[in-house]
Amino acid sequence: MATRAYGWSIEPTVVLDLHGSSARKGVEIDALETFISSLRTALREYHRAQQGDIPRKGGRPGPREAAAAAFRLVKFEIGSGIATLAPVVGTEDGEEMSLDDNGQTLALTTLRQMLDDLDSDAGLAEPVVEALGYAQRSIGDDGHFGIKLVGLGDRPRRILIDEKRITELRRAESESDLGTVTVIGRLHLIEAEVPNRRVAIRAQAGIDWTCTYPDVLHDLVTKQLERLVRVTGHGRRVTANTGRLTIEVLDPISEHAQDPLFTEQPVPIERLRAEQEIVRPQGLTALVDEEATDDEETRRFLEATLGEAQL
Repeated sequence: MATRAYGWSIEPTVVLDLHGSSARKGVEIDALETFISSLRTALREYHRAQQGDIPRKGGRPGPREAAAAAFRLVKFEIGSGIATLAPVVGTEDGEEMSLDDNGQTLALTTLRQMLDDLDSDAGLAEPVVEALGYAQRSIGDDGHFGIKLVGLGDRPRRILIDEKRITELRRAESESDLGTVTVIGRLHLIEAEVPNRRVAIRAQAGIDWTCTYPDVLHDLVTKQLERLVRVTGHGRRVTANTGRLTIEVLDPISEHAQDPLFTEQPVPIERLRAEQEIVRPQGLTALVDEEATDDEETRRFLEATLGEAQL
């Protein structure tokens, strides 16, 4: 196998060991196809969750999503099923895949981060868990598989995905249930087509909420893009920076226009007087509240603003 300039002596690879009733002596073609498709979906959805994007339920993936799962099969052994994958470093037209600061492709970076989260029980977004569950079940009712990264400079580690792990991941999701929550933020993304209608709201605290909403709110929702809203509904935290929410109530928040303080062209004094409804000199007494009382607090305020007390 040819080496590439990753900063390591060998080309980094991913070793998948597949076990189950559909992988006794090799792997059934249909099972392998479903497994690879589900693993690829898990990587793409993990990348989307990291970016705070709405889960994709269909359609052609964007360039970054495709790059997050760009591996090629370089070796396959039977026993159960041992598949070795290598990252794709270029497209058919010769275009290089994007690399991170360590010289890794986006696919390797995405997989490594997902394995880190699995290893540390950090929790995964719902679409990622579902995709991993499909992959696990595709190789049989007793299906399970391991993922091991080789050639990244540290000791190879194997992460096991079995029914118990999927159950634990789903339990972690349910424990993140927040009940009824109210979120104030900017509605910055809308996916309006049925049946996957969703919106994304970036809260003032920095959390990005992916929200579903009932049909009765559709007309209102589609008019709020890039506007501040207040939503109330059943929420659940997915990661430290993302959440899921089912909207029950949505209220737009009025935003007042901020007029410019300065203009490039001088404004005539007559126009300024007319806009501010000033018809004569006001004097310093215009700054004094007619209902102000002659006490020590008022005197200190006037001395600070006018230099002397005037009542």
